[in-house]
Amino acid sequence: MSSKRDLTLAGILPHLIRDSRGWHIVYQGVTLRSAFQSIVSITHKRVVGYEALLRATDANGQAIAPDQLFARAKATGPALALERLTRCVHFANFAEQNIETGWLFVNALPQLLRVTPNHRAFTDELCDYFGIPHHRLVVELIEQPSTDELNFERIVEALREQDMLIAIDDFGTGFSNFDRIWRMRPDIVKLDRSLVSRIAAPGADPQFATQLVTMLHRAGTMVLGEGVESEDELMTLMEADVDFVQGFWLGRPNLSIADASSDAPGRIESMWQRFHARSLALPGMPVEFGSVEEAVLSGARAYRATDSLMLAARHTFRSPWARRVFVVDRHGDQHQPSIASEPQAEAARMAPLFPDTASNWSRRAYFKRALAAPGRVAVMGPHYSLTEGKDCYTAAVTIERGGELEVFCVDFVASVQTTPKRDD
Repeated sequence: MSSKRDLTLAGILPHLIRDSRGWHIVYQGVTLRSAFQSIVSITHKRVVGYEALLRATDANGQAIAPDQLFARAKATGPALALERLTRCVHFANFAEQNIETGWLFVNALPQLLRVTPNHRAFTDELCDYFGIPHHRLVVELIEQPSTDELNFERIVEALREQDMLIAIDDFGTGFSNFDRIWRMRPDIVKLDRSLVSRIAAPGADPQFATQLVTMLHRAGTMVLGEGVESEDELMTLMEADVDFVQGFWLGRPNLSIADASSDAPGRIESMWQRFHARSLALPGMPVEFGSVEEAVLSGARAYRATDSLMLAARHTFRSPWARRVFVVDRHGDQHQPSIASEPQAEAARMAPLFPDTASNWSRRAYFKRALAAPGRVAVMGPHYSLTEGKDCYTAAVTIERGGELEVFCVDFVASVQTTPKRDD
């Protein structure tokens, strides 16, 4: 199987063999089979996709890792044959199981996309023959450098024009490239197993995961955490607002999609129960945004009526979450020192940033949003506070005072420590 004719769908189909373990192909003494792993939407609490995984064995029945198998092949010839044969096996096994909804995730090597301009035609043939619509395909591109980024982007765009979804795989490894994500605008970014393990490790800062996911969301992509092997890892991803997850904890890969997916809904439901229980059990009182909003509006009204930021701060600090009050003009300039609810132990570390008068906060999202909708409270966060030296949220509201617009701002925290009640 080396000629161009052999690598067309018509040339590959005669090599498909069906046995009790599903469809497979034997190529150069290696048997190529499929296994599927479920992909779960945390928000929807159900399976929404299935990744097709290659299971290869040699003539003696010994397993061969897919990476090792492709590494032995060159970028053209054998590697292209392996890619197409594997894709055909996956489509055959997926189509036979009559899965009516859900995406099919399939891997693609960027270098093969680069050297095969007829890749799209082959995918079209697969979709037509096996009855799988283009919009149900998620093409996973392994995150690695490309010597021709412009051509790579053109191929990605061509796939997207046919309603296929694009995913960047293995994000968080050595070749991760935010610039590529911003330029390509993939539909999904898959966080590599090694990255998931690091951000969920004991002592890891949970805000790192949150900020990473937030940055990817703002780049216009959904986020999938792969390789989830424990409840703690899944909890970390849930708290970071990851969209999708997959991994052994949710279900082992299996030729049978039903078997591979059977445990996932119950497990994700149990994690939601733990998630809610954890929120109630945290050593602190989680922020009530309605209370914060009222505190901001109360402080803003007091400031507008009295022209006293100190008096306005007293009204605002009735909220246990509020930490700092300050006011900026319509250009974002701060003319008065901010007022803190209590002396902060971290203040000495941030001493070079004080006094904070003459600061300009016009680049902040809360300022822009508040100015765009006067009278409505805008919230931004979490973000690193340049006054507290820790993560906080900021709420702001635009008021009119003396014919001029000003923005009343409040830094607040996500939770406050509570003192346990004594049983006397």
